[in-house]
Amino acid sequence: MAGVQTAVALREQGFTGPVTLIGAEPHQPYDRPPLSKAVLLGKAEDSAFDIDFDDLRVDLRLGLDVTGLRAADHEIDTEAGPVGYDTLVVATGAHPVTLPGSEGVPGVHLLRTLDDAVRLGPVLERRHDVVVVGAGWIGAEFATAARAAGCAVTVVEAAGRPLAGALPAEVTAPMAEWYGANGAELLTHARVAAVEPGRVVLD
Repeated sequence: MAGVQTAVALREQGFTGPVTLIGAEPHQPYDRPPLSKAVLLGKAEDSAFDIDFDDLRVDLRLGLDVTGLRAADHEIDTEAGPVGYDTLVVATGAHPVTLPGSEGVPGVHLLRTLDDAVRLGPVLERRHDVVVVGAGWIGAEFATAARAAGCAVTVVEAAGRPLAGALPAEVTAPMAEWYGANGAELLTHARVAAVEPGRVVLD
């Protein structure tokens, strides 16, 4: 989202020079928060940004990994060779937090990309008990989809309320009530100590 919005804002503010937008994923740029629900409800394309990159004169390069930065040379390295720049915007987002003991444990999934969401579709069809770690935007969207699929859902959040780092308490307080109203259990002040086969251990 940040990379796309930067490119759009440059054109809206009158910048006429070349703009290149590079992304590692092969998919058209999409909005992450509604991603899980859109994919699981069979509406994956709804999450793609409705932007004509050709009309914006943005050189969109998809499925291309950036492997390095050489600031002194004003170049980034990619699998397809170096790309020069005058100004570089790094909008890579955050990596998901890896929970202690979660690597290689059956039934543990990360949700960040469109491909991650596609892999989770069959999981929800089995109507397993689901634990969602994190009551942010993506956690809330996934909890909604999991409840709609008939899963029992528990959401664990380390902070004292949902979206504590993004919104003020007066906005997020009603959101905490939403979980219970939709049949999901929300546990706040709940840090994950370890992940074991079949269960999440809290501190």
